[in-house]
Amino acid sequence: MRASVLILLAVALGAGCGRDADHEGAAPAPAVPGVATTVAATEPMRAMVRAFGQVAPSGDPTELRDARGQVAEAKAREHAAAEALRRLQALSPSVAPRKDLETAQADATAARVALERAEQTLAGFGDDAGRPPLAADEAWAIAQVVQLDLPGVAAGAEARFAADAIPGRTFAGHVDGDASYVEPATRTAPVRLRVKDPDGVLRPGMTGAVQIEVGAPRPVVVVPASAVVYDAAQPVVFVAEADGRYTPHPVRLGVAREGRVEIASGVDAGARVVTTGAASLLSATRLPAGEAD
Repeated sequence: MRASVLILLAVALGAGCGRDADHEGAAPAPAVPGVATTVAATEPMRAMVRAFGQVAPSGDPTELRDARGQVAEAKAREHAAAEALRRLQALSPSVAPRKDLETAQADATAARVALERAEQTLAGFGDDAGRPPLAADEAWAIAQVVQLDLPGVAAGAEARFAADAIPGRTFAGHVDGDASYVEPATRTAPVRLRVKDPDGVLRPGMTGAVQIEVGAPRPVVVVPASAVVYDAAQPVVFVAEADGRYTPHPVRLGVAREGRVEIASGVDAGARVVTTGAASLLSATRLPAGEAD
């Protein structure tokens, strides 16, 4: 059955690829079983920023939680050093040796400097005091956005999270706040997302892929994802011609979302593209000459 289908496909393709002037008036190629088409449409789409994401136990990245812990630890040390210094200062010089007093003063100074440094680090993460708590059907996720993509990412932007542990499902959400810093070692910025999780299946630590919409919507040519097949690394879309032929068009892809793919070049709006059977058409183009006979 597959062989017969490929033969019909080869005939349909060959009608366009090998036809000469003597056959220009020939009848259209017969309809090929198992091939369905649809029209490439124009739809508004935004550009996408892609990032690594991870479900978080809170809306704070690890670095921010560490910074808060360092501030708390520095405050405790500063308080202890200051108390020790006050106790020594209350004693008479004969009871508190000068060396011990100088050591306590140095410890208090060092603790105060460490606290100031920790507070400065924490301040660099921004102030999220007004952030509302999660709803019952929400989860936190942290997207690590490359710094070059950061200018386009704004609070409120629509986002989607695809968890590695739950294939075939995406979780809609939005950017909860602007990134407040860039990690120098990775050159990425943690961007906090609120993700809808109505079934409560996301768990802290789950990793996945994040897509964030950026910029204003723009009209683009889109086709179903099933219309795109790959000839080696080259994406190809088959276009149904008026005379029954199916012509392969190398294309350049753009944004992909919800089963639709942007065609940046190679196919115009209004073209009828093959959705079901595109892979078989591609196989037919690879048949050696004469094999269809």
